[in-house]
Amino acid sequence: MEVTRYQIEPQIEIIDAQPILYLNDLKALILADLHLGIEAIMSEDGSFSPYNQTKELTKIVIDYLRIIKPKLLILNGDIKHSFHEPTKMENRDVKGFLEAISLYVKEIHIIKGNHDLFLSWATKDIENVNFYKESFSRGQYYFSHGDKQLPESLPEEVKYVIIAHEHPVFSSKINNLQKIKAPTFLLGPLNNTKAKLIVLPAFSSYSVGTPIYPYYKDNLLSPILKENAILPEFELFVLDEKKEVLHFPSFKLWYK
Repeated sequence: MEVTRYQIEPQIEIIDAQPILYLNDLKALILADLHLGIEAIMSEDGSFSPYNQTKELTKIVIDYLRIIKPKLLILNGDIKHSFHEPTKMENRDVKGFLEAISLYVKEIHIIKGNHDLFLSWATKDIENVNFYKESFSRGQYYFSHGDKQLPESLPEEVKYVIIAHEHPVFSSKINNLQKIKAPTFLLGPLNNTKAKLIVLPAFSSYSVGTPIYPYYKDNLLSPILKENAILPEFELFVLDEKKEVLHFPSFKLWYK
């Protein structure tokens, strides 16, 4: 299996036009918003899906762990889907996923997302899993799920804030007819800090996503994007189905 890497910043790459980031200096794979166990919630609401994403996502993650051999795997929140105590099916999916991937990487760091209530039960018996309720910082990177505001000050060495939560997508019409929608990474400046913000697209197969527009913030979920991000100056790295990353420069250069 050949891996395609697309560099978006020094030391930072998108892997295979997937919602996966690789940090060369940390030798770390980053992904977020898996929402495992979502099928159980769908069944509670009267819906049925014959497809269970956990098996597929587990295989994808293990494949990349085996090929890239990172030292760290960082899961930036919303590993599970329900907001309440997990069902038996969700228990099975989350625990099974973590146990399976833990065999292929030295360290797993999980930052709690807003969906990750009662998640600590699934991590306590796995020796190489570390669970953080608010944030995790390593080297020049600060990781937070993105559902809460940033602290007033960041560690001096931090150059990148990496969040998830928003499930950002690029949304547009072609010739005012066909509408396209594709997951996208966001990269841009923040108010009152030298650090840049990187927003991860969702890893979940069920993600619908939030369209990102530079001059309209009412639809945004993350308070960091709403209050701190200078959106007109953000770049987009759109993930194409053909394993291509489509780079759109700062919104202000092309969006009217």
